[in-house]
Amino acid sequence: MKSCPSCKSNFPSKTPRCPLDGSALVDDGVDALGGRVVLGRYRLIDRCGAGPTSEVYRATDVRAGDTVAVRLLPQAVAGDRWYRARVDEQVQCFRRAAPHDALIPVLDVVAGAVDGRTLVVTEFVDTAPLPHVLVTGPVPFAQALDAAAQLAALLEHLHARGVLARDLRAGAVFLPKSAPDRVRVTLDALAEGPTCAPDPVPAAQSVAPHVAVAYLSPERIRGESGAAPGDIYALGALLFEMLAGRPMFLGDPEAVVQAHLQAPPPVLRQMQPTMPGALEALLMRMFAKVARFRPSAAEVRAELDAVRRATP
Repeated sequence: MKSCPSCKSNFPSKTPRCPLDGSALVDDGVDALGGRVVLGRYRLIDRCGAGPTSEVYRATDVRAGDTVAVRLLPQAVAGDRWYRARVDEQVQCFRRAAPHDALIPVLDVVAGAVDGRTLVVTEFVDTAPLPHVLVTGPVPFAQALDAAAQLAALLEHLHARGVLARDLRAGAVFLPKSAPDRVRVTLDALAEGPTCAPDPVPAAQSVAPHVAVAYLSPERIRGESGAAPGDIYALGALLFEMLAGRPMFLGDPEAVVQAHLQAPPPVLRQMQPTMPGALEALLMRMFAKVARFRPSAAEVRAELDAVRRATP
């Protein structure tokens, strides 16, 4: 399995470059745990996702007979206190925000369960993550708007409970196979709010391995504390990506970071001329370089609903 250093999406090992942004993919290493039974309960079947902050295994709960997802810190960072604290924060944020239909439920958490690594068991989602959907092209207009409206409603819910989706990105989102199923979001997008600590090193100086630069707000790049407007920026980037079939900015991580800081946002209707003007105007507000000029999650949801009602 390989991952993209820009959008943090996973793809099969034979894929040389990210199909979405063209970045050279990085090998995530050998699957060393497939087939292992953990805690006498969870049989790890195969690794279905990997990155700098988590390895995700499809597993069987041998007691209940259910298919579940087991998340672990990669061995390379298992001893790093920052990464261990980040897992604890994600679980705490989930508990504060749950229940919500869009959040993939956490079923079990065991500290030090696998070679000293914390094990987080979640419900298994049997649909492909958004990057795999986008490989075939843009998401259909109505489906993309519905998904974005659901994500805006989730952000409303999170922000009201002092939780952020600071690491909202395509790889953390699973689109439903069909209505009335819901969009699902993994807990690794969550962070403490109403503000969260800045990254140890600002992305403008050095892009950290765990950061998906395709969705970074300008203020986070500068090393400021994260807050709700950063989630709005990331949601705008996701909506643009769903409708255009590619991230808003292309290039290596350093070039994308500078584009977020300095370049005007791309015009969606130059790629998709049939897009409603009201939707383009909403995206421009979501991409405002100054955080206070962005709409709230409630405003985004309301405007997306208005676009949907006005579209034949």
